[in-house]
Order: sequence, then structure tokens, then C-alpha cells
Amino acid sequence: MVGTGEENMTKSGYDYVKNMLSYLKISSINNSVFKNSFYWPRQFEIHLPADHTRSCNLNCKWCQGSLYTKDLGNWESEMLCLLNSLKGYIPYHIYGGAYTEPTLNPYLLSCVSLTKKYNNHFGIHTNGTMLNTLEQDIGFLTEIDRLATDEEDYISISLDGGLASSWGDEKSSRRTFFYEILEGIQRLTIKRNNSHKNYSIRLCYLLNEANSSQENIDAIVAFARHIKVDSLRFSIPYGTYLQSFDKLEKYKSVVEDRKGKTDYFKVHQYLTIDKNIKPYIFFVSPETTNVTNYNFNSCIYHAYQITAGADGYYYKCSAVAAPDAKEHRLGKITDSLQDFKNAIDKNKNDNETWDCKKQCFDKGLRCNRMAIELNQEYKNKRFVFRE
Repeated sequence: MVGTGEENMTKSGYDYVKNMLSYLKISSINNSVFKNSFYWPRQFEIHLPADHTRSCNLNCKWCQGSLYTKDLGNWESEMLCLLNSLKGYIPYHIYGGAYTEPTLNPYLLSCVSLTKKYNNHFGIHTNGTMLNTLEQDIGFLTEIDRLATDEEDYISISLDGGLASSWGDEKSSRRTFFYEILEGIQRLTIKRNNSHKNYSIRLCYLLNEANSSQENIDAIVAFARHIKVDSLRFSIPYGTYLQSFDKLEKYKSVVEDRKGKTDYFKVHQYLTIDKNIKPYIFFVSPETTNVTNYNFNSCIYHAYQITAGADGYYYKCSAVAAPDAKEHRLGKITDSLQDFKNAIDKNKNDNETWDCKKQCFDKGLRCNRMAIELNQEYKNKRFVFRE
């Protein structure tokens, strides 16, 4: 079944407003997010510091964090202690990175095992290059399959190529890596079939000048259908973080507006309406994240998440978790649960008077799609909270 693309943005997991309403048990996003009593955010984003010698093993042309200073801390032992002390209070733990690749980090499986020890859910965002090697060396995929419990657990692979040649050009890497990624993904789907579990395996595809040929698109759709991943998301790359909004406006007119239309027509024949058919294939329009969306001045993203940055500090959000945003730090990562609670409270208290334009946008810092949707919803529907 073919869809328009717009309705396809609301599959469970991608509907951030609905997620937050459900988690906070409120009917509308409003001033209750600033109520005085302490509460845990829905999500804890953990940007593990890769292998401490390099932030990533690829050099993607469209990496959003490419302009960030890529400091790498040594705080994994503290994080393991913290996750034990946290005892499940935050239900979703997301392992990704503003500029790091989590599967390079030797502590990733240990962290995920603690996530599941307390019946929380995990998400892993990876470029996929290490999946096959890690399975051969330490049984990584076997452990992920063992630890996962239901569809709320997921692994998301940024594949960004249907052909090895196009993938290598976009990633500035050897083409043989591409086949290792495909083998790793297929291995995981086979393990999931054998274990009869229903955790989610997602593919993401950034359409760019290297990979947006019809041959590439046909190939990735055929692969996704053959191995039956849960979803395949097509989108246009965001403008790189840490740029002035003047540059983002130019990027919108030169790249997003043009490619958003031409690339949509290349993939629209594959877009699906029935969310129960695998793979669920959808297209996220660049209109959801382009520069015109930053028309709000208040931030409520603290109610959704808090981020542990790769450099060893808690940050207000995952999109600014880098040394270039020191004013967005909430404290140093320690093994103290109280320090973590203080950082969460500081995030909430700061946001009551936070000026997004002055403290974020004017400095080249900006939200990801989750924060955009939540902050726009708050702008449109907020009202005074009453007990």
C-alpha cells in the first residue's frame, strides 16, 4: 500500500508528543512540566565516548556533529554505578552520540545489560560497521538478542546507501564495510526469528547526492523487504549543527526545498500505510526540521530527556551535547544518584526562563526533531497548570 509520507510519520516510537503525554499522564502539554515536585524524564540519552582514541570510524559527509569539538571522556565506570543506583526510574535508555559511535565503546553491552536488569528499554543508534565483527569477537548480536524483551527495545542502523559504491562515497570509507553492515543486520534478523522475539530493527536512510539514484533506492527497499526489518525511514540530511541560521536558510533553499520534492517522488511508490506490514517504509519531509521551525522561545525538552555527553558532562539535550555548548552543561557525570537528580532539576528550573533564541539559536545551537515537535506543541497549547 502506498502512502503520502505525511501520515507515515506517526508510527509508535516516532510520535514524540504522544509519548510524552502518555509518560507524564497529562492530556495536553502545558505548564505542568514546570511543576515544583521532582520527576524523572522519560528518556536518558547516553553518548558513550567511542574507543577513547577516535570519536567514530567513519567520516560521513552529512554528519550533523562534524563541526563539534569531539572531546572524549573516561566516565563509563561512573555510568555503570549510576545505572545500578538508578534502579529503573527512567524507562528508556538511548545509546547514540552527537559525534560518537556507541558500538566502538567496550562498555556498551555492560550498560545495556544494566538497562534491562531493571526492566527498562534500550535504543542503540549505530552506523552498523561493527555489528558483524563484534558478533564474531564477543557475540554482540547474540547478547542483544538475549537481552531484548519487546518491540520497545530497538537497534537503529544509519545505512544511507543501497549500493556499496554510493555508501563508500558518502561515508568516505572502504566499500567492503557496506557488505559487512548488511551481513550484520541480516544476522540479527535471523537471531530474532529464531528467538521469536519482537524487538525492533530499524534502518535509516539519508538521501543525498551520492545515494539518491533510483538504483540505490530500489536496492535498499529490496534488502529491507527481504530480511524483514521493522522500518525503513527516508529523509533529507539536517543542516550540520553549530552553523548560523543564515547558513541554514541557504541550506533550506539550496538543498532541503529542492531535494525534499525530487527525492520524495523517488521513494513514494514504496511508502506504506499499514503500520503492521514489515518493513514499514516512510519519508520524513525536511519541512519538519528546517530553519523555519525554530519559531518558539521556550524549551520543555527536559521533561522528555537528559543527555550524558561523550566528554563527561550532563547536557540539556542530545543535540547540544558537545564542548562547544558549555553553557548547556548541567554538571559533571559522576556515580552519584543525587548529582544526577540535581542535573535533572537544574534542567527543569533553567527551562522555566530559558530563552531559546538568545541561548541556543543565536549561537548556532538548535533542536532535533523530537524537541522541535514538543516545543511547538507547548507554544501552541500551553496553559497555566493547576493542581
